[in-house]
Amino acid sequence: MEKTLRQSLTFFATLALLSGCAAPTVNLATSDPIKVDIAMRLDVYQYGQKTDQAAGAAAPASTTTDPKIRRDNRMADIQDFKNNRLIGEGKDGLLVIQEAATEETPDRRDYVRIAVVEENADRMAQMKADAEKDKVSLPEVQSRTAELWRNRSFKNEWIEVPTAKGEWKWIQKEG
Repeated sequence: MEKTLRQSLTFFATLALLSGCAAPTVNLATSDPIKVDIAMRLDVYQYGQKTDQAAGAAAPASTTTDPKIRRDNRMADIQDFKNNRLIGEGKDGLLVIQEAATEETPDRRDYVRIAVVEENADRMAQMKADAEKDKVSLPEVQSRTAELWRNRSFKNEWIEVPTAKGEWKWIQKEG
């Protein structure tokens, strides 16, 4: 019994001694800020103010005079039209509205038509500038541009390709 009493007293004495002590201070601050190396890609798209397409109003043309910026701003719409098989890449480096677009609502057809007209105008301006800069003919630049767009196209997008007979036909790109 004396042993149990001694153990109890030792326990309570230790407990009382420890409860009176302050906890040690741990400093979590560092002398230099923590540095983190992050690789990041940021894509920024600037869209013009679009009005309600359902109400039949088309998106206004961009206010910038730079064709490249206008093309960048409408890139998402153009890709959406390609994904939905509404437009395709023509042999002259310009977009062509496909027959599937006729199945769209009139408002949507108008929106596609306006976007394609604006895109083709900007593409043509860029191709003319490239022809002048490179001192080559416009048809040569158009041919190179068309080939570039055919190669960039995704699977099942409409593209116009040359046949063995020297003619052109529309196909959906494979693989």
